[in-house]
Amino acid sequence: MEQYKAQYPQESNTMATLSERLRAEGMQKGMQQGMQQGMQQGMQQGVQQGMEQGMQQGEAAALKKLINLKFGELPHWAEEQIQFAGVPELEAWLEAILTSDTLESLLNRH
Repeated sequence: MEQYKAQYPQESNTMATLSERLRAEGMQKGMQQGMQQGMQQGMQQGVQQGMEQGMQQGEAAALKKLINLKFGELPHWAEEQIQFAGVPELEAWLEAILTSDTLESLLNRH
């Protein structure tokens, strides 16, 4: 490199500028790709979370309706327990409502 600079001093600055420009372009492309990947991952996670939330809300709404039909008005404690339950627990309660005699036994509150 030093020999090149000595033989072609007028091109030394041009080559340095070209090198800096190529490095900057490479960094910019890398940043753009990173941002795109980050946005895509964020969107996928958002969609997944939205689907899970929608399932939870749908299961909870169905359970509340069935409880209301079978046991009457939903007490506050049951509303809260259903609100914070996950999909697997809600599904289990939806199946168990057919054979449960009381709301307390359904929601395992003895």
